[in-house]
Amino acid sequence: MVMRGGTLRYVGHGDVDHLDPACANYTASAVIERAYTRQLVTYPSTSDPDRAGTLIADMATEVPTRDNGRISADGRVYTFTVRDGVCWDTPSPRPVTAADVVRGIKRLAGPVGRCPLLQYYADSIAGMAEFCAGMAAVPARADAIARYLENHDVPGLRAVDERTVRFELVAPTPDFLDMLTLPFASAAPVEYLEHLPAGPDFDRSLRSNGPYRVVTHRPGETIVLERNPAWRPESDPVRGQHVARIEVLMGRSQDEACAEVAAGTADALWDVAPPAGDVTPAQRVTARTGELNPCLLINMVSPNAGGATRRVEVRRALHYAVDRTAIARIYGGAAEAATQLLPPGNPAYRPSDLYRTGDPSGDPDRARQLLADAGYTDGLTLRMIHRDTGHHPAVGAAIRDALARAGIHVELVPVPHADFYPKYLEVAQNARDGVWDITTQGWLPDWQGNNARSYLQPHFDSSRVAEESATWGACYGFYRNPATSDLIHSAGTAAEARDANELYHRAEQQILRDAAVVPLLFQSSATMYAERVRGITTFPNYLGDPTQMSVLS
Repeated sequence: MVMRGGTLRYVGHGDVDHLDPACANYTASAVIERAYTRQLVTYPSTSDPDRAGTLIADMATEVPTRDNGRISADGRVYTFTVRDGVCWDTPSPRPVTAADVVRGIKRLAGPVGRCPLLQYYADSIAGMAEFCAGMAAVPARADAIARYLENHDVPGLRAVDERTVRFELVAPTPDFLDMLTLPFASAAPVEYLEHLPAGPDFDRSLRSNGPYRVVTHRPGETIVLERNPAWRPESDPVRGQHVARIEVLMGRSQDEACAEVAAGTADALWDVAPPAGDVTPAQRVTARTGELNPCLLINMVSPNAGGATRRVEVRRALHYAVDRTAIARIYGGAAEAATQLLPPGNPAYRPSDLYRTGDPSGDPDRARQLLADAGYTDGLTLRMIHRDTGHHPAVGAAIRDALARAGIHVELVPVPHADFYPKYLEVAQNARDGVWDITTQGWLPDWQGNNARSYLQPHFDSSRVAEESATWGACYGFYRNPATSDLIHSAGTAAEARDANELYHRAEQQILRDAAVVPLLFQSSATMYAERVRGITTFPNYLGDPTQMSVLS
């Protein structure tokens, strides 16, 4: 029996990166986005991996197919009808329209608060790339952005009438519907034009068309969501509204957050991992999500140490210097050494180990030789930023110790968890100024099923980014290789899945030859819940779906 009422409490260390769905990119951010945003299509909340990749209608009345006539015979035109009864939580509930859907996609191109995965949409929708190029020159003022957005059309993006929206693609794109499941593709009300995307006062304009709405956000302290009175269950086949209130409580260490969940004073972990091993009486939940975590990200434009990380020999030396065994011990559980980007089970996976050491603990002698070949016979110093919570400090120390064996001195610089992306990785000038040389991050696929694109394009296709751009989206290492981009683009429009996957594999091999990143571990995603929580799911977000959860009193 599903319980109604009560409060579902998440606990953790840091804040969301943004509440604005156009640019929020944390895994934890997506947890609450599920409660206040909706997309045309989505994936079901489930713990069954076989169901996790099945597209279902959300705001749309049905999933487009060729059979129902909503995908054209040539695979380039997609037509959606917005479901009746989907409303914004405005003082007098206002229906979500096709124009809101169009506005949501166009907002992704903002000169500030730009979507980190903008390239998905810019490469796919006819005219979107040109729209983005024009938007990049717009002054970073709310009025200027609103004027450009409302007065410039995207040819491949059209509100046919109040409830019908049509997309025309550059070429057939088999995973286009998958892109539309992401929170970035949420509808946007006209109120969003009053403030800068992700600006300091954006929260005041935040609107919900889901079962909950954000009523409080005290950065670094708490987020509170309460039931949205404008939401109607008959208009939403995906979500529920079981608990009365959802709270995110921040400022806890990993140990403190886990202790609260185990004691039952909180219900679920937010942005920290559970300890390895038994967590009785709490519920430990794991899922094979295809998580590459961590990997060593390399800043390829840093001027430090004579521009050392710009040299491929130095980057290849890092592949040999790391000790994956030491890092796996920190995470425990089912972590396994990773020597490539696409995980086992991915349709594009082909076993590969370009940097054969024969030992996951590394080959520091080979690393020293590569450094000498690059002119660093006496070693060098690199600056590593890392988040100040969870496993990140221990992983940083393990990388420091491993690289020291090869003559690489690592200066560790802890940064606040909530600042890691928006104030460091997403600010290109920090990389150009040498604020950091290396760091670690983890990747989850953006969708299940045929998802090789989501491992590669956001991080390694910079073909549409100008050298001087203030942000490079999710291409945080500033990698640029036209050959890699061409392979990714060809894969994205390949008619046959086998051809696409072979192209993605070739792109992966090129990235590894260029040593743009050092994969470290593949592991199952894990979290934990208090005993009283029901309705736990592991897909599409391994941290669960709060709209499906209930709590026993």
